[in-house]
Amino acid sequence: MQYNTYYHSARRIAPAPKKSPTKVWRRALVLVVIGIGVLAVLDSRAPHAQARAAVAPVVQYAKAQSVCLDPGHGGSDPGASTNDGTITERDINLIVAKRVQANLQKDGYRVYMTRTTNGQTLSNHDRYTYCNAMHATILVSIHHNYFQDSSVDYASALFYKDQDQALAADILNSVATRLHLQNDNISQFDDGVLSESTMPAALSEGFFITSDYEYSQLTTAGSTRLNDEADAITQGIITYFTQPITKRPAINMNPQQIERDDSGA
Repeated sequence: MQYNTYYHSARRIAPAPKKSPTKVWRRALVLVVIGIGVLAVLDSRAPHAQARAAVAPVVQYAKAQSVCLDPGHGGSDPGASTNDGTITERDINLIVAKRVQANLQKDGYRVYMTRTTNGQTLSNHDRYTYCNAMHATILVSIHHNYFQDSSVDYASALFYKDQDQALAADILNSVATRLHLQNDNISQFDDGVLSESTMPAALSEGFFITSDYEYSQLTTAGSTRLNDEADAITQGIITYFTQPITKRPAINMNPQQIERDDSGA
């Protein structure tokens, strides 16, 4: 069998003309100058690029835990009020809750709010159902106490389930210390928000809204009373997440009668 072979006949290739030494030297010099210029530009941009990278915001929640905040009362339910009726629990509960929300979000926690305005009227069922649906890690309900005697003023916190106790104690200890109030210890209370929540839950009673001292604090220009309370609640929550209690907290087995109509479901 014959194979056809394809090929080009050998041809003599003329040698490339020799380049002038002067031209070669000039071209090399030009390339060196260009290279130095490029490196200088890149070097000048590097610090700015690093600076931009250093301040680039991280749009994510840094913490795995989430908090459902419940500002007590709201809408047609004003809750307790100062003795002259000018300040309602509904209003200050929301002020404190929003400050806690901002604090926690700044620190990287995801936060849910059962209400965000004073026009919302919610039942206990609405509150715990919402927090359960959000699968929050904990629930913190924010309230303020009241009593007929305007000289009474202390900090307390309520729990219902055994798993609520550590959270209630951490928040109460922080609030009582920050506000320089007597710590009345945590008390068990059958409140629907506490009993029906699927996560640890606590109800903070920061101070007595009927107290003459607290009234003066709330009505003094430049007062930081509510901000201080919110910051204390925030710290109590963070302590709960970062420094677990190793022993059972003290429980007040004979608390002052709690005059509330929001017990049960």
